Amino acid sequence: MRSFLKRFLSPKFRSRLRSRQPATFFRKASYSQCGEDFLISFVLELIHGKRPMRYVDIGANHPFHLSNTALLYEAGGEGVLVEPDPYYAGLLRSKRPRDSVLECGVHFSGESRANFYVIEPPTLNTFSRQEMERYVEMGHQLNETISVELQGVNEILEQAGPLDFMNIDIEGLDKAILAMVDWERFRPTCICVETISYETEQEPRKLNDIIELMHEQDYFPYADTFINTIFIDRRQWLNRWAKDGKKIGERTF
Repeated sequence: MRSFLKRFLSPKFRSRLRSRQPATFFRKASYSQCGEDFLISFVLELIHGKRPMRYVDIGANHPFHLSNTALLYEAGGEGVLVEPDPYYAGLLRSKRPRDSVLECGVHFSGESRANFYVIEPPTLNTFSRQEMERYVEMGHQLNETISVELQGVNEILEQAGPLDFMNIDIEGLDKAILAMVDWERFRPTCICVETISYETEQEPRKLNDIIELMHEQDYFPYADTFINTIFIDRRQWLNRWAKDGKKIGERTF
């Protein structure tokens, strides 16, 4: 139908026709907490063109609710989902069959297993005992503690292969995991990380040490929703414009 319209209708007429569509025609659906998936999809298409994207989601939790990778999956992408909670790992396998699911956590000091604290709500699940105790003090319920297998972040990235996008949301341990990444071997184009502390009684604290760490690895903040920061590999960003014969200029990110 679209090719038919392009063939027989002038660009001006097609533009006028689009402008008269009902409001629902222009509406977009986001799965992310604050629309991060729109920003991620936009910048990945800007750099790589319109194609299915490859991703890894560390701390995936639900297949769709508050997911930063569900929109990429819907667009034909696929990747690796890391989820230590057995219930949500099973749900991910059922609802997103193209993805590979690793039912494990991520270690940063060499251990093979660790306690995983299942909290209500499950978006607060964590390996950090300190974070778990802080959540309980806030009034959240600890449902259970389970022992789960761990893998190193570089092992997981090796299994995932070349990546366009990496999402990390592991409640209190994000910086420790990012510090373990071999950035010379693994450079996803785009990375989304939670960069605030979870609070209920006071203003959340921005975790600027994560932003500084990413700067050190030559990633710059492309967008920030206050809850999450979206980083872009500066090298791939510059290459995208150089490929088109364009120059960025002297701006420093």
